[in-house]
Amino acid sequence: MAKPTVSVIIPTYQRPHWVKEAIESVLAQNYKDYEIIVVNDGSTDNTAEVLNQFQDTIKIITHKRNKGQAAARNTAIASSQGRYIAFIDDDDIWLPSKLEKTITLLEANQKIGLIYSDMFFFNEKEVFPEPQSKKQPLHLACVRWMLFLFGNIVPMPCTVVVRRESLDQVGLFDETVNFCDDYDLWLRISEKWLLYYLDEPLAMYRLSETNASKDKERITRMVLAVKEKAIHRHSDYRRLSPHLLERGFYKYYFKLANLYIDRSEGEKVREVIRRYRQYRQLYS
Repeated sequence: MAKPTVSVIIPTYQRPHWVKEAIESVLAQNYKDYEIIVVNDGSTDNTAEVLNQFQDTIKIITHKRNKGQAAARNTAIASSQGRYIAFIDDDDIWLPSKLEKTITLLEANQKIGLIYSDMFFFNEKEVFPEPQSKKQPLHLACVRWMLFLFGNIVPMPCTVVVRRESLDQVGLFDETVNFCDDYDLWLRISEKWLLYYLDEPLAMYRLSETNASKDKERITRMVLAVKEKAIHRHSDYRRLSPHLLERGFYKYYFKLANLYIDRSEGEKVREVIRRYRQYRQLYS
């Protein structure tokens, strides 16, 4: 039996009412050469029952305990067969032409390791008419530097398709940088491959009270951890001008310190400043 061209990865935890919609949006794709791998990441509700409704069309892997999205995605990737890996979270939705348009571009340019698109926001009441449309780099070679300096410019994992070769080269999601494991992986891929932005909304990101991106302290801490990894990993970042390093790296220490000051956590403020001084001494 021939291997599928695309492996679609869906991690899910405690969202049976939404994962059904995510799966159905994949099944509604115009492009049909794919497999769907859903990792039930330790759900204790009726998620398993909902997934079993699709057992003839999806592969189900179950974690006995909740390990987090990065681990769930890694489990699915390890079990996948496609030349391309596409991501969709259990509360998001793809538009029908998502795979058709992204795979066409990946097949046409072997230097692209990752492609991402624009997206719509939606909630239980409406789809917001304006796409996300953050300013994106005009030149492919600029994406890497924008990722390091300005943070995760890739909208959300539901907009991303990666070439398996890129993962073979740089590795999978780092499970130690929760909430920013996607940012870390995209940055590592950008150091070896081109990233391409498709200026068209091909996915819908659900706005809800449970979105992990609301935790400012943890997000800031993990963004800083990703940047520290990059500084250690690649000397190119260390050769950036002092102005750019201040704007794209050092300022995150002060953002994190200010969050701790607002919470009167003096010991954590001192630890952040100590780390800031350590990196300034090493790389100034």
